[in-house]
Amino acid sequence: MLGPWAVPLLFVALCVVFSVAAPDTFATTTNVRVMIVGQATILLLSIAILIPLRAGDFDLSVSAVMVLSACVLGYLTAHGYSAFTACLVALLIGPIIGFVNGMLVVRIGIDSFIATLGTLTILVGLSSLVSGGALMTTVPAELLNFSRLSVLDLTMSVWLGWGIALVVYYVFEWTPAGRYLLFIGNNTEAARLAGLRVNAYRQGMYVVSGTLSALAGLLVAGSLGSIDPTASGAYLLPPITAAFLGASAIKLGRFNVVGTLVAIYLVAVGVTGLQMLGLESWIADVFNGTLLVFAVGLTIFLRRGSSK
Repeated sequence: MLGPWAVPLLFVALCVVFSVAAPDTFATTTNVRVMIVGQATILLLSIAILIPLRAGDFDLSVSAVMVLSACVLGYLTAHGYSAFTACLVALLIGPIIGFVNGMLVVRIGIDSFIATLGTLTILVGLSSLVSGGALMTTVPAELLNFSRLSVLDLTMSVWLGWGIALVVYYVFEWTPAGRYLLFIGNNTEAARLAGLRVNAYRQGMYVVSGTLSALAGLLVAGSLGSIDPTASGAYLLPPITAAFLGASAIKLGRFNVVGTLVAIYLVAVGVTGLQMLGLESWIADVFNGTLLVFAVGLTIFLRRGSSK
């Protein structure tokens, strides 16, 4: 039984197949770099959505937080605020919205899926309000320069994303807090009876998730040099797919960082390879949607199996 290695082996198999089928376009260092850099924002959002999932909660608002943060950045820059002030205020959007999400879910008791779906909708409207519904190009030059710095031919967004993933991996796997989150996610009531501060941990996870989402907003604005207030929909499905597909790899039935990273690049390889073989751009949505349904179903199956 392949077990935890099924997804990594599928990733390797896809790399081999597409390298053979399109050696002049797929199997190049330029294409590898483009795929890695292109997934930098998805990487941060995937980690942001992974953290509440570890504790048994959803956060569907991550992409909307990212876009609103970027829009606030563009608005403040356009109105003459310094790069530091604009970035700081835009970054603070994240923990504030995360705190609100936590209050709705943890304190009031609204289902996390419904609460964060509602937050997402509100934030989409606020992004349109702040931006006037138009593409914004007012990004601080300092942020543009930082985001486009390259180390070993990879941008700072990639290195920052990998660094945050490493920190979260350490917390999940090697600290008491990581074990508590896993305990809470598996059985909230048992964790509460064991004396854990369940509400505090769940509230804190939403704040961290919101902060990482806002950081993604700064980085995507700096990388692209523009802010699209309608972009949240395009950035929602891929991180959810990566988080759930990652739970069927490395540590079966558990939301984990390594599996999520493998899933992110598996999706990138699959979509890029199929497009290079001549399929049109719609394949990205079909591929992501298919993997999401498969990943959620497999994760539920694995979690049920581990509880028996």
